[in-house]
Amino acid sequence: MSTKPRPCEICGQLIDPERLEVLPETRLCTEHARQIQNLGGEFRIVTSQERTSKPGSLKRNYGGVNIEKRRNRRALARLRADFEREQN
Repeated sequence: MSTKPRPCEICGQLIDPERLEVLPETRLCTEHARQIQNLGGEFRIVTSQERTSKPGSLKRNYGGVNIEKRRNRRALARLRADFEREQN
């Protein structure tokens, strides 16, 4: 499976094709991916328990767990600010 090359969100350099193949949703080159690990990573995993009981019911029935992968916006903003500071 081949993913279309795209630039890093921080520096604009093309992201390695191998990285895109393994992690197609990434927006960072390898160097900035290493740097963002110190800030909590590019993505955060958020979980929530699915509730199957009727609304308003005192009975608590829970189903599965919903897992969602979200971009770590705070870490991305800090990484971008650090990069811009280094460029000036």
